[in-house]
Amino acid sequence: MQDEIDREIARARSLQVAASAPFDITRLPPAQARALANRAAMVFNDGKPELSRVEDFKVPGQGGPIRARLYQPAVARSDAAIFYIHGGGWFACDVDTHDRMLRFLAMKAGISVLAFDYRLSPEHPYPAALDDSLAVWHWLHREGEALSIGTGKIAVSGDSAGANVGLALALALRDDCAAMPAGLALCYGCFAPGLETESRARYGGGAFGLTGERMDWYWANYLGEAAQYPPVLAVPLHASLAGLPPVFLGISECDVVADDSRLLAARLTDAGVPVELEVWPRATHGMLQMTRDVGIARDAVASIARALCNVMA
Repeated sequence: MQDEIDREIARARSLQVAASAPFDITRLPPAQARALANRAAMVFNDGKPELSRVEDFKVPGQGGPIRARLYQPAVARSDAAIFYIHGGGWFACDVDTHDRMLRFLAMKAGISVLAFDYRLSPEHPYPAALDDSLAVWHWLHREGEALSIGTGKIAVSGDSAGANVGLALALALRDDCAAMPAGLALCYGCFAPGLETESRARYGGGAFGLTGERMDWYWANYLGEAAQYPPVLAVPLHASLAGLPPVFLGISECDVVADDSRLLAARLTDAGVPVELEVWPRATHGMLQMTRDVGIARDAVASIARALCNVMA
C-alpha cells in the first residue's frame, strides 16, 4: 500500500475546500449539515456529458414520492439498464450531487442508468433506504418498458453507503425469490460497523478524507435504535451471501473502508459467488464524483461500466 494521494485528487480536494467555509456536519442540525455537504459535492459537477435523454420521474414509496432520474445515451441497449444507488453516508447526497458521474457512466457503458433519492438518516434510519430502493426496483420492472427503459437485464451499482444498500437489495430480492440483478458493481462500500481493520488504522485519521470517527457517526445515524443488534441486511457483510450474481468490487487504496471490500470479497468467494476486485491506487473515498478533474476517477467509472457490460452480455 501507498500513503501518497493521487495528485489530481489532492488538487480536486483543495478546490472543494476553497469553495466553502469549514464545517463539521456532526455538530450541526441534520438539514443544515446536509445542505452544506451537498453544496460541497456539487463543486465537481460542471462540464457534464450531454446525453440524449435525462428525465425525472416520481416513484411511489412508503414515505411518499421518490425522485428517480433516467440517464440515457444516444446509442443505448434496448434490453438493459443500470440501477444506481448513490453514496453519502446514508446522510447526504442525491442524484444532483452524482449527476456528472452518472452521465459519464451511462455514456461509457452505452446503457441507460436509473438513479434515485432515497430517504436519509438520521431522520429516516434503516430500513428506509432499503425500502425505497426496493420500491424503485419493482417500479422499474413494472414500468420500464413503457418508458423505453430496457429491463431484460438490470445490474445494480452503488458507491459507499449506496454499495451497502445495493448489496442489501440483492439479498432481499434473493430471499423474496424476486427478479435478481444480473450483477453488482459496488465501490468503496461500507458493509459492517465496528471493523478493526488495517485500512481503518492506516487511513482513518483524517489525512485521507473520510475518517474512522465520521464513519462511526454515519453508522450510528443509519442504524438508529437498532445499533446494538443491527438487522443482517443493514450489515450485509455478516449475511449469508450464497446465490448472489457476479460482483465487481472497486476499492480506493487510501480509504478507511478499503478492507470492508476485501473482507466481503473473501466471504463472496467462500459462498461460491464470482467476484472481481479492483484497487484504484492512491485514490481516496468519494473520488468517483471527480470525473471532471481526475483521470483515475474516469478510469474507475470506465472499469465499472466494463464490469456491468460483461455481466449483461
